[in-house]
Amino acid sequence: MRILLVLAATLLCGAPALVLAAPVEITVAAEGTRPAPGGVSTLGEALAEARRRRARDRGAALVIALGPGIHRLADGLRLGRQDGGSAAAPLTIRGPADGSARLVGSRRLTPVPLDPALAARLPAAARGKVRAYRLPASARAARFQAPIVLDGPRTPPAFEVFDDEGAMHPARWPSEGFTKVAGGKVSGGKISGGTGPAFTLAGLTPGLVRDEPDLWAEGYWRWGWLFEAMPVVRAAAEGEGTRLTLDRAPYEGILPDAPVRLVHVLAGLDRPGAWWRDVRTGTLLAWPRGGEAVEVSVAETLIATEGTEHLRIAALRLAMARGDLVRVQGGRDVVVEDSVLGPSGGRGAAFLGVRDGGVRRCDVAGSGAEGVVLSGGERRTLDPGGLFLRDSRLTAYARRWETQAPAVALDGVGAEVSGSFIHDSPAYAIHLRGNDHRVTGNEVTRLLAGATDSGAIYSGRDWTARGNVIANNFLHDIRGGGEREVKGVYLDDMASGFAVSGNLFLRVDQPVFIGGGRDNRVEGNVFVASSPAIHVDSRGQTWARDAITDPDSQLRAAYAAMPVDSPLWRARYPGLPGLLYDRPAVASGNVLSDNLLALSEPFRFTDGGQAAEQVQARNRGPAHPPADLAALARTSVDPQDFAALAQGTGLRLPAIPFARMRRERAAGAPFAR
Repeated sequence: MRILLVLAATLLCGAPALVLAAPVEITVAAEGTRPAPGGVSTLGEALAEARRRRARDRGAALVIALGPGIHRLADGLRLGRQDGGSAAAPLTIRGPADGSARLVGSRRLTPVPLDPALAARLPAAARGKVRAYRLPASARAARFQAPIVLDGPRTPPAFEVFDDEGAMHPARWPSEGFTKVAGGKVSGGKISGGTGPAFTLAGLTPGLVRDEPDLWAEGYWRWGWLFEAMPVVRAAAEGEGTRLTLDRAPYEGILPDAPVRLVHVLAGLDRPGAWWRDVRTGTLLAWPRGGEAVEVSVAETLIATEGTEHLRIAALRLAMARGDLVRVQGGRDVVVEDSVLGPSGGRGAAFLGVRDGGVRRCDVAGSGAEGVVLSGGERRTLDPGGLFLRDSRLTAYARRWETQAPAVALDGVGAEVSGSFIHDSPAYAIHLRGNDHRVTGNEVTRLLAGATDSGAIYSGRDWTARGNVIANNFLHDIRGGGEREVKGVYLDDMASGFAVSGNLFLRVDQPVFIGGGRDNRVEGNVFVASSPAIHVDSRGQTWARDAITDPDSQLRAAYAAMPVDSPLWRARYPGLPGLLYDRPAVASGNVLSDNLLALSEPFRFTDGGQAAEQVQARNRGPAHPPADLAALARTSVDPQDFAALAQGTGLRLPAIPFARMRRERAAGAPFAR
C-alpha cells in the first residue's frame, strides 16, 4: 500500500512515474582501429552481444555504435524476430552524427602485374593507364551479371567495381552512347522488326569481340520505355560488320536502328571509369579515376531483417553491396534515417510487407535499380501499411536497370512520399501500384534521358488502384526532344480514380496524361510552358480495346483480383462493381477544373477521347501575367517566381519544403545533425 501511495503522489505531482534506463551502448571499432574498452571489433560481434543482453533483459535499450571509419561486411548483417526492441526503446544501429562511419560490402583489391598479352590488346589510349588486379573467388562466376529483362527479378550482379568516385562500368562499345542495329536485317526477316535473338552491327569487326566469353549487348531493342541486357552467345562476320546472337530474344523482338551497345568488351576500355575481367584467369583490368584504389562488391546485402520490430538505422553511409543495401522483410517500425545510401548494385532500401516504417532524411544515390521500394498494407481490406519516404534526396538511380526502376516504387495501401528531391536519372521518379498512396510536396526534375513513352510519376493497367493523391509537387524540366516523348504525371492504360491537384508544372512535356482512364480529378494545378496541359484519350475504344475485351488481359485480371463487390469496396469506390457494364472502354467522368495555364496549350482529346465525356470548369489563364513571364518560363527553377500568376484567381502555388530536402547539397553529402 505504501508503494501505491508513493506512486500516486508522484503522478499527481506531474513527474514521470517510470524512468527508462539509459541505453546500453555497444561500440564497434572501424577497420584498422582497436576496440574501445568493452567494445567489439565487428558489427556481427556487436549483434551477438546485443542478443545476449536482450536475453537477460527484454526491455533494455540497446545502441550499436559504429566508430568513425570503414566497417566491412562480407556476408551482410541479418536480424530476425528475436532482434529489434520496443516502441519505447528500439534497437539502434548508428554511426557518429557527422556521417563518418561507412558500412560497405566490398573488398579492396591488390594490384598485380599486367599480363603483356592483355596489355597488347588494350586500346592505344589505355596503355599505361589501365591497372591489373586479382579478383576474389566470389567474383569469378562465368557471367558477371544476370539478364536484365522485362518483369525479370532484380538479381544482383556477381560483383561490381568501384573507385574513389563511385561505381565503375564494364567497358562498352561504343564507349559513349549507343550504336544502332543495322537497318533492314534482323532475325525474323521483317523490315518492321524481328522476333528472333540475332542482329547485325555495321562497323564492328569480328576481331574486336573474338576473345570475349562474357560479352553482353544492351539497349532499347524495340520500345523506348524498355531497356534490356542479354549475353551474346555467338558472333560472326557479316559483310562489313558482325552478326551477333543473344541467348534470348528481347521483348517483342528487335527493330532496325534500335539503339544498342556491347558491354564487357576489352576494345571499349579506352577511358577512365571502365573495367574488364579476364574470365579465365580472374584478373580485373581497370582504369580508375584518381588513384589506384579499386574495390569489388562481395556482400549481397548489407543489412537484412525478417520480422524485426522497432529498429533504427541512423547516421551511416552504406555502400557497395552487390544487391540491396537494406532489405526489410515483414516486421514493424523499421526506419532508416539521417544516412547516405549508395552506390549499390540493387536497391538502396526495400521495405516488403512491413508496417509503419520507411526512410527519412536520407540521400539515396547510385543504386543499380530502384532507390526505395515501399510495399505494405492489405489491398483487399484497404488496410494501410504506413510506409513512408520523407525529406530525402534521390538521384542517379536506375544505374543498371535504366527503365522500370523508379526512384520510389509504391505498392499496397497507404504509402507516403513527401518533401523529397528526385532528380537526374534515366528512369521515372515514382511508380504507384495499389490504393491510397500520397505523393506530396516533392520536387521532380531532369529525368527520362534516353527514354520515350514514359512518365515522371507513373501508374497504369489497373481500374482498382484508386484513392491515390499526387498533390502540391513541383515538376520541372522533364522533356523528350527529337523523336522521344515523355510525360509528367502519366496515368497509363486506364488508370482511374487519381487526384492530381495543386501541382506546379514548369517546362514539362504533356504534364498530365490520362490514357483511357476515368474518374480522375485534375484540379487547381498551375501549368507554365507545359503543353498540352492535360491529355485525355479513350484508347480502350481504339488500339487498346483488347485490354478491355480480353478476360485474361492484365487490366481485367487486376479487376478480378479485388473484392469490388464487398461492402467496404462498394462504400469507397461505388463505381467499380458495375464498371464492366458501364462502357468500360470509354474515358469518362474525369474532372478537369480550376487549373491555371500560362504559355501552355490547354487540353488535347485524341484516340476517341471526348471533351463531352469529362467535367470541365473554371480553367483559365493568369489574370495579371508578369511582364517577364516568358523569360522566367525559360530559365527559372523557383516556384516563387510564378506566385504572381495566381493573383486574382483564387489559386495558390504549391508550398514545396525546400529546406527539408536540402536540394542544394552536393549529391552524397551526409546530413548535418
